[in-house]
Amino acid sequence: MSQAHDTGVTFVTVFTASLAAVCGLLAGAYLQAAWLALLAAAASAVCPLLPRPHRKRILCHALICILAGLYFQGYDYLHRSTLLPMAEDGETIVVAGVIDSPVKRDGDTARLFLSVETWGKNGRQMSGMAAAERIALRVRLSREPEAREAERWMQGSRLSATVRLSLPSPARNPHAFDYARYLRWQGVRVTAEAEYGDIRVEPAESGVMMLFRLWQTEAADRIALLFPDQEAAGYMQSLLLGITDGVSPETEEMYDNLGLSHVLAISGLHVTLVSGMFVWSVERAGMPRRPALALTMVLLAGYVLIVGAGASAVRAGIMGAIGLLCQAGARQAEGRDVWGWALLLMLGYNPYYLWHLGFQLSFGVTLGLIVLVPVGRRFFTRGPEWLRTSLAVTFAAQAVSFPFLIYHFHQFSPLSWLVNLLAVPLLSIVVLPAGYLALLLGLIHPALAVLPVRLASALLRWLHGPLFWLEELAVPFSHWPHPQWWWIAVYALFLAALPVLWRRGYHRPRDRWLYAALFLFLLAAARQPFADGDEVRITFLDVGQGDSIVVEVGKKKVYLIDAGGTPRYPARESWRERRDPFEVGKDVVLPFLRARGIERIDHVVMTHGDHDHIGGMAALVPRFAFGSVLVNGTPPREEEAAILERFRARRVPVLTGRPGQTWTDVPGVEWTWLHPDGDSAHTGNDASVVLRLTAYGTTVLFTGDIERAGEEQLLSRSLPSPVDVLKVAHHGSSTSSSPALLAAAKPRSAVISAGRNNRYGHPSPVVVKRLMDTGADVYRTDLQGAVTLVIRKGSVHWQTQITDI
Repeated sequence: MSQAHDTGVTFVTVFTASLAAVCGLLAGAYLQAAWLALLAAAASAVCPLLPRPHRKRILCHALICILAGLYFQGYDYLHRSTLLPMAEDGETIVVAGVIDSPVKRDGDTARLFLSVETWGKNGRQMSGMAAAERIALRVRLSREPEAREAERWMQGSRLSATVRLSLPSPARNPHAFDYARYLRWQGVRVTAEAEYGDIRVEPAESGVMMLFRLWQTEAADRIALLFPDQEAAGYMQSLLLGITDGVSPETEEMYDNLGLSHVLAISGLHVTLVSGMFVWSVERAGMPRRPALALTMVLLAGYVLIVGAGASAVRAGIMGAIGLLCQAGARQAEGRDVWGWALLLMLGYNPYYLWHLGFQLSFGVTLGLIVLVPVGRRFFTRGPEWLRTSLAVTFAAQAVSFPFLIYHFHQFSPLSWLVNLLAVPLLSIVVLPAGYLALLLGLIHPALAVLPVRLASALLRWLHGPLFWLEELAVPFSHWPHPQWWWIAVYALFLAALPVLWRRGYHRPRDRWLYAALFLFLLAAARQPFADGDEVRITFLDVGQGDSIVVEVGKKKVYLIDAGGTPRYPARESWRERRDPFEVGKDVVLPFLRARGIERIDHVVMTHGDHDHIGGMAALVPRFAFGSVLVNGTPPREEEAAILERFRARRVPVLTGRPGQTWTDVPGVEWTWLHPDGDSAHTGNDASVVLRLTAYGTTVLFTGDIERAGEEQLLSRSLPSPVDVLKVAHHGSSTSSSPALLAAAKPRSAVISAGRNNRYGHPSPVVVKRLMDTGADVYRTDLQGAVTLVIRKGSVHWQTQITDI
């Protein structure tokens, strides 16, 4: 990036230009071209009014920003979807193209990205694409030989198939993973599904890229051969090569919970270690300095390709190559400008990278290390240099990654600071070099790698034992509510201002105390202690064909009424088993509770023992603190009894109620137990717990799966009417919501929890019509995703996750 001078002032640097480009890409993504033109006109009008020393600087950065925005819009236009109209209609077509990603086989499904070059209504008449379009392809496998063959498919192979197109699903619950948005920034607008028998794959043509993929596969196989422990082998494949498939789900979750997941990503540490070892080796062999550095740059390019060319690996490779180039030219490299060059090169190649989490974390943490570590080393004034440096590195990495982690995952353990300080050096200084040494010695003979293999395996066993123990501790402030935009802006401004103020001399003892106090204040503000104070928030989660309702009474109480349940099927062949199968408690209810910052559930209500209501509870028991469990009082069946035993093992009282029993959470918020009666002969659905909540004058009736017999008993006790909101019983089944009940309740609004395209036909059209005939507004999780009701004094507000139905 060129530089110019005006009265001795440098008005543009690579670093500031890269930041302006990021702003421009964001503007291009979320603003129309007319707005960019308006911004350009505004900049031109304002610049003459500015002091002369700053005029050119602002004008140049404004120009870079606007050009970056236009570049994004042009790039986005060139990558528009041709197949989108057909996907909206769910058409079946024939496509042909090139496999554009590693193939992931999990159980009886293989997933990959396909770069489509031609398509047609049938295989005889194919039309070329103006530009290749990337789609996400899911392949269903019916036999084990098909699974083995799918594992041999390689990136770069040609594939043709008859596929059924569809649109990717958006998030169906608040702050849940948005698959459609994820694919959008992968350059994918369309998903497709195919049967294995409808696919033809031709081997990939030999070439440089194929050679590196084969080397990666061979290296992974060699690691599996050298490390007899399968868990250790999978871990080392991830640590050394970036292949995460072999890491167990339990280890992955532990690393995520303790903030260690970055260890398994190829990063600057790997590049520094590999390049340093290579330069040292070739120089000891007699090669002059400059040729050694040039050869190392070539090695780095190959290394990045071997480890999969992920965002963090490419970033580290580019920065490493620029640093080596500067060393070869005997020039001083400014860390921020090296960072800026890497950012500009990657975003110039693909501006969608800006929305990739790995890219954000890699560049964000690296910049934090560049600008905050010098401050941190002087902030901590006592102790040896190595300790102060370790503390500074840990603080910088954790402080920068914190907003990313709570935004995307809503979890950040307070133990993360200590764990990273102690565990990362051990993994970086001992386990990582031992792994590379074992891999190199294994190329000569496996016996030579025995010692480094044993060392790495022993250290992993010694380290993972305490880490798993720490994960099981109920550490408060581990779940964080979804951050608000203003908090993100203020937190980023604080981190950006800290090194600037420090360089300008604001580092007196009282300044340091002020910085620490402001940082702690921002952490406390991230907990949102004053939000939602005088409201009752009821979220009817979309858990598919099941029920799960979260009731938050301000910041005082949390109720969980059922937790859904993943449908269970008979045992199948072992090859069909998923590595980490979907489970609604773990994958839907838990992420939502984390996104709300909930760590204690005051009352769990298990309405009855059906799996679609309580099956997800098992995943929640070890992850939260509980006040009590409310049950219907009937003898529990096997699954319900097992879950209750787990609650009792944690000393959580299991209680039941009697009709008419009431309790109050806060003034104006009262619960009433309506059903069942402990003396009742009702069982199954008709024994469901029925509760009435009265919140600031609004009445909500929760009915579980109660059916006609239970409804009759409920009506016999003179059910108060009307109610404002009815949670429709039994997913809208025709066996519930009788005319008599609706005539008594007269609901103004009704919520039906049912799964999309469920095999039971829920909700029944008869029940939906019956509800509408009463004048009720009907909300459905199968159509609208999660439904949220917010009750405040004098107002009621409804939100649905999906609004376009």
